[in-house]
Amino acid sequence: MRIRLKSFFHFDVAKIFDDSQIELAGDRPTLRSLLEEVVRKTDGKVQIIDLEANEIDAEYFVLVNGKESQALSQGLETALHDGDEVGIGMMHFWGGG
Repeated sequence: MRIRLKSFFHFDVAKIFDDSQIELAGDRPTLRSLLEEVVRKTDGKVQIIDLEANEIDAEYFVLVNGKESQALSQGLETALHDGDEVGIGMMHFWGGG
């Protein structure tokens, strides 16, 4: 199964897979399995899942076919399908004083 990856921050996630697509094993890979593979391939430099909260880290946003992951009823357990597009980006927090 091939999933298209997009990055919306300085780290081009797709480049770690030598392509803009990633091949996922298994019949029903999930968003979690894709994000865990990204973490593994980046040697933890891109830590998208907050393991304590068991959700996407607040520093990141994830889009599945243009839909924010928070809007997905199954969250990290959302099944991915051949040809889906997953975008990963970093949130920008602005402060001042």
